[in-house]
Amino acid sequence: MLLALALPVTGCGGAMQPDELSRSIGTLESAAAEGALLAKDVADDRTKATFVRAHARDLGETVDHEAEKLSDASARGLVAERKTAAVNLADRISQSLGRIQISPGSEREGRSAEASLTRLGDRAGKLAEGL
Repeated sequence: MLLALALPVTGCGGAMQPDELSRSIGTLESAAAEGALLAKDVADDRTKATFVRAHARDLGETVDHEAEKLSDASARGLVAERKTAAVNLADRISQSLGRIQISPGSEREGRSAEASLTRLGDRAGKLAEGL
């Protein structure tokens, strides 16, 4: 009987560890960098609207999924603070990707999204430092 009670308690994953958070932030950083390249192609009018929409949607889904995982994870201390910041970054990355998904023919939106995604990717890289 005691063993049956102990199994559910030990089955929990526990608090998020710094290396797990670092990997999640790395995914966000990578998606932002790839999105910035895509946005540059939009700004330079060098890509098809259907490709931009599909690729921005895929990147956005990756970012949203990462944000969901982060939101669901428990964390303590510095990891909790950075986890919250990572969720906020993910939201902003997703919004920027959404702009080029919605307006894949707008060079102005492309330039704006490229600048935003570049900044957000840089912030993600800095957020992961020291974990």
